[in-house]
Amino acid sequence: MERSLTELPPEILSDILSRLPITRLLTCKAVCKTFLETTSSNPYFNSLLSSKMALYLIVQFGNSNHPTGSVHLIDSGLDTAFLSTEMAELKPMFHIPDYPGRYHKSYNMHAGDQNNFCLVNSCDGLLYFAERDCCERSFVCNPVMEDYLTLPEVVKDRNLFQLTMGSWFGFSVGDNRYKVLRILTTVIGRPREFGFKQVFSAQVLVVGSSSWRDIGEQPPSEHLTWDTCFILLDGSVYWLCQFPELSKFIVYFDFHQEKFGEIPSPPELRNGWRINRHYASMGVLGGCLSLAVNVQSLDIWVLQRYDSQVSWTRQFVIDTSFPVGNLLVEGTFKPLQVLDNRYVILMIWSALAMVCYDSKERTFKIFNLNGVGSVCRSALLKPSLVPLMDALNIDDGDEQNFE
Repeated sequence: MERSLTELPPEILSDILSRLPITRLLTCKAVCKTFLETTSSNPYFNSLLSSKMALYLIVQFGNSNHPTGSVHLIDSGLDTAFLSTEMAELKPMFHIPDYPGRYHKSYNMHAGDQNNFCLVNSCDGLLYFAERDCCERSFVCNPVMEDYLTLPEVVKDRNLFQLTMGSWFGFSVGDNRYKVLRILTTVIGRPREFGFKQVFSAQVLVVGSSSWRDIGEQPPSEHLTWDTCFILLDGSVYWLCQFPELSKFIVYFDFHQEKFGEIPSPPELRNGWRINRHYASMGVLGGCLSLAVNVQSLDIWVLQRYDSQVSWTRQFVIDTSFPVGNLLVEGTFKPLQVLDNRYVILMIWSALAMVCYDSKERTFKIFNLNGVGSVCRSALLKPSLVPLMDALNIDDGDEQNFE
């Protein structure tokens, strides 16, 4: 006698549904009441989903000044998308809410157009967007559940010229709260006049609170901006120093301690790093910070932590001197994922494609992003079905929904 899926024990049904790709899982939620109840506000199912769900690549088109009003995702997880096809199919994932425009008298310009929100980063299935103009508004969303929260705006001193250099969203394990770090510059005086200077500072917003606060610590670099190469890992945001601070390599901010720190370079890179740093990028491989340097070959380093000590290991050395088809594998690469200890998924920052490297056969496979004109921002996302307010652990009164 055949049995319907809806007649299965809840634990077995949850295990089956948690293995589906995210787009198919969202379709299943609308099939029947049983599927909807199994996948909605179910701690057991959410725990299974978190452990089984693959990473997805999220992209926003356009450029930093004129990004598009929506983000797209590749319709398959990284663990399957690049082993069976050469064309990555993109699907709309989330449409940026329509914020009203505003006129800023001090800047003599209008701001607040919905297309000015840039994707900054992802954290625990959530995406963080920020405006990069005088408006400087930002919001956090769960793109799967299509809900979002507008964060408090920065209150500026009208007697001073202040500008946000960059802001990043992360999670503090010790506080069990999400936070946003903002680095800003305050201009004192007029350029080329006596007494002119720029003062850099850092502020933190605890998501759910009503205001930003100064952390009383100066950023270790004057060049930490939205355009600086960065990654988020284990409650910290890391930046790759690519400008004049030659004594610094990687700097980071710990969201729990609210402190900045530095990480030394691999010993083999300390000589001649002034040249190499312009061909470098960072990523996460196997849950560890990774560094990809492409000069004579593409070397991928992985950072291991031992209590308070750090150690770099060169995990891959990839020959990029030969072309793949009609393309030369060049530029900066961001390591994304290692599959079966053999395939390395890399994203080319200086081109509109991604690369899968087979470390056993020592061959490349290039994947084009179908229909893409230009990529403004990208992020890796592990989709979550936890409602935004539950994930952020704040009151429902702060929520703003949209259709």
